[in-house]
Amino acid sequence: MSGDNGYFGDVREIEREYRRRKTLSVSWWQIAVTVVIGGNIVLQMATNPYASKRWYVIALVVIVLARVVPAVLYRQRGRTIVGAQGITARDAIQTNTWAWHDVYDIRAELNTNGRVERAQWTTYVYDNDGRRTRLPYFDDWQLPDFHAELADLRAVSAPHRGAAWELRPDVEDRILRRARDRKVWGVVCIAAFIALCMAFVLLV
Repeated sequence: MSGDNGYFGDVREIEREYRRRKTLSVSWWQIAVTVVIGGNIVLQMATNPYASKRWYVIALVVIVLARVVPAVLYRQRGRTIVGAQGITARDAIQTNTWAWHDVYDIRAELNTNGRVERAQWTTYVYDNDGRRTRLPYFDDWQLPDFHAELADLRAVSAPHRGAAWELRPDVEDRILRRARDRKVWGVVCIAAFIALCMAFVLLV
């Protein structure tokens, strides 16, 4: 099955796979712009007579490739696979698998990249330590009945977990703490990026 529903005849099935059905959630024009910028950088590197300044051009090429290559790989490899043994999230590079007893919760969350991606809601799996991982292509852009599909998945997976979906205060505390840490690291990364851009402008 591919996640259209949770049934096979009259028997509920947990086996399903969520993969790309529509165009990339991230618009093609963003990738095209990145490729154009990368091509221009390569052209400058090839024609720049000042060899001493080529280091920053090479750095920019690496940055562009670091954005384009994962997007292309994600398009081909990305998927979420659900079975009786557990759930697997496969992104551009990594593959993470959780047995059902290691899954604390599966939650729909508003997409923080809503201005960039078409999906408004996406899905995360949380483990018992409060760590979360995004489930590829399990969102309302790829699935028209996204919330119904998520509710059905939670219902059919509960027997395999051996327990109902219940909140545990200790795990919820860890989830909140990790969420705060992500915000702090986000601010640090933005500040570092701004500092890098300023240094680049001053050095050039």
